[in-house]
Amino acid sequence: MVGDSVETIIDAATMGKSISYPRPSYDGRFVVFTMSDFGTFSIWHHEADLWILDLATGESRPLTELNSDDTESYHSFSSNSRWMVFSSRRDDGQFTRPYFSHIAADGTVGKPFMLPQRDPMKFYAERFLSYNVPEFVTGPVRFNSVKARKLIHSKSRTPFK
Repeated sequence: MVGDSVETIIDAATMGKSISYPRPSYDGRFVVFTMSDFGTFSIWHHEADLWILDLATGESRPLTELNSDDTESYHSFSSNSRWMVFSSRRDDGQFTRPYFSHIAADGTVGKPFMLPQRDPMKFYAERFLSYNVPEFVTGPVRFNSVKARKLIHSKSRTPFK
């Protein structure tokens, strides 16, 4: 145990809300979290929005610069804490797609955007229908789909009962 008291930073219950997925920026300045009416699986809540807590001032607010009329949920910071990627259903209300935004050191938030593609909606529709948990990475992700398929269909797997 650390300390002998609990301090409530944001009282979501008095707002009739639930908080999930708090993610701190790597520089320790901000915490971004998802606020929805109830539960912890906010990706299915159309009212889910991103909020930001400024740890220097203790103030929290909805990220109105990023939120839409539909779901904004999972999010992560870049390693330098100046960029954020988050999932949004703003395009069709059904599938989540990754949006990016710049966050300045003072908390100023830029306009969200999709990564430029020749035809963004076609690009995202043909690859994956949902990008549920977007994450920044600093190196290549190696994945052998042939090996994964063999492991998944292997008879050595422990059967589920």
